[in-house]
Amino acid sequence: MPRGDAQRVWFRPMLKELEQFWSPDVSWEAMIEFCRRMTSFRALIRKAKGIQSPMMYCHSCKEMHRTKIEEVSPRSALFALQKQGVISDEELKSLDRDWAKYRKQNQLDACGNPKAHTGS
Repeated sequence: MPRGDAQRVWFRPMLKELEQFWSPDVSWEAMIEFCRRMTSFRALIRKAKGIQSPMMYCHSCKEMHRTKIEEVSPRSALFALQKQGVISDEELKSLDRDWAKYRKQNQLDACGNPKAHTGS
C-alpha cells in the first residue's frame, strides 16, 4: 500500500470525477449528493486495494482500534478543487463562506446531513 493511502480522502479516480462534476452553478444539494457517492466510491477503492483504516489508541479501553472512515464532505471537495487548480484561492474562500452559511441555514453537519436535535 502506498504511503498515506490509509488516511487519504481523495484518490485519483475520485479527483477525476470531481473535476468532471464541478461547475460554478452546482447547487449545495447536488454537491452533498456527489460527496455521498464519493464516500461509497472511496470505500470501493479502499476495499479493492486492501486498504484498512489507520489504528488509534482508545483512552477509554486502553486498546488499539481501527478508526472509522468519515464521509467525504463538501468542504473537502472545495479544498480538493483548489488543490487541483480548478478553483482559485479567492473562489475557495467565497465558496467556503457560502457552504458555512448554507449549513447554518439548513441545520446541517459538515457532510450535509441534518443535525440531530437534542432537548425537548
